[in-house]
Amino acid sequence: MRPGVTTILRSLGIAAAALSLLPVVIEAVYLSPTAVFLDERTRSAQITVGNSGDSPEEATVDLQFGFQDADSAGTPYVRFVDDPGPEFPSAAAWIRAFPRRFRLEPGARQVVRLLTRPPEDLPDGEYWTRLVVTGRGATAPVTSRDTTLRAAVNLEIRLVGSVTYRKGRVSTGVAVSGLTAEAEGDSLAIWVRMARQGNAAYHGTADVELVSGVAAVVRRWSTPLSVYFPLRRRLSFPLQGLEPGDYRVRLRLRAERPDLPPGRVLPAATVTDSVAVRVM
Repeated sequence: MRPGVTTILRSLGIAAAALSLLPVVIEAVYLSPTAVFLDERTRSAQITVGNSGDSPEEATVDLQFGFQDADSAGTPYVRFVDDPGPEFPSAAAWIRAFPRRFRLEPGARQVVRLLTRPPEDLPDGEYWTRLVVTGRGATAPVTSRDTTLRAAVNLEIRLVGSVTYRKGRVSTGVAVSGLTAEAEGDSLAIWVRMARQGNAAYHGTADVELVSGVAAVVRRWSTPLSVYFPLRRRLSFPLQGLEPGDYRVRLRLRAERPDLPPGRVLPAATVTDSVAVRVM
């Protein structure tokens, strides 16, 4: 997930999902790091939750199984599963966070320890959970266009990070199919199906090149992505100023992610594909 940061607005709650080393900050509450990797040798880790605002926050930390998926529009989001069955490699039941509840004064930080107690008969593979930090206490004014009434409402802030546990031999890869490309106004829309291979999630970077009829690269883009289960993603890139004509889109997926901890991205074969596109 998001792989990047996915923000979901639900009523007056804000949720952010991230998979990177950079801290996630929403309103006053921040979480760092947002991607934690554990294994048989490293069964504990620390994260920091802080309050950069000017009012106190009541924070809670929960672990819930979830992974990055894509909706019908091809947009990535974090899919949560409340009661994951055996078909899901969930670590939510045997990773604990200490403390789970605490108060953050303005400018304060709290170190939260993550401890793993995996089952003794756990098969080799990769297991996941999401770390959900909820902050309560912030207020924001609400103004109606039809009245001058102003009121303070409570905001619930949710920051979502990822926790990965690896046991024994783990491997990954990705297969692509159904690549299509279409110029939509001043944007290039690319659709691609991706399926993970091996027993671990695929974390990589998608490099996209737009090639002219004379084999010259006229545009180049890159975006991070993660594949946990089969999904169909939509990638969109700007085409402003591009001359009309026939082009070819070249897609390359490589197992490199500079935003993740060094040595934690599993090696995988580079995958390439291409498709023609006409720009009007």
